[in-house]
Amino acid sequence: MNWGTRITLLYLGFVALILTLVFTCFGQKVELESKDYYARELKFQSQIDATSNANELVKPITHTVAGRSIEINFPQELLSPDFNGTVHFLRPSDSSKDKTIALNPDASGKQVLKDASLIRGVYKMQVSFVSKGKNYFKEEVVFLN
Repeated sequence: MNWGTRITLLYLGFVALILTLVFTCFGQKVELESKDYYARELKFQSQIDATSNANELVKPITHTVAGRSIEINFPQELLSPDFNGTVHFLRPSDSSKDKTIALNPDASGKQVLKDASLIRGVYKMQVSFVSKGKNYFKEEVVFLN
């Protein structure tokens, strides 16, 4: 084999490698945390304020995980007729497994969340609600068994 043939084969091998890498990269699934990620970033100051409101509570918002159920406890001071909010479970590995559940705590401030679509694994739990005209936000990482 002469030098010209070797250089041509080396060049064609390099081109084939680059094309393989390009097609592999385009085939990868790229997910943002949410579909409206950039619009939410513009409103991030309101989330910071809501987090600050939640951190300033005398009695904090707590949760306990038992298997695939999560119990969230809200302080009595937050329970009001205008209480309204959601819990959003974000699955970092697959956004198709994200789930949003409406908040409806009982008179003692407790709500137990059981949902069959929440499978075993890691979730980012975002609790967001309005009580007495104030926004509150809390974010925790939970592991469901």
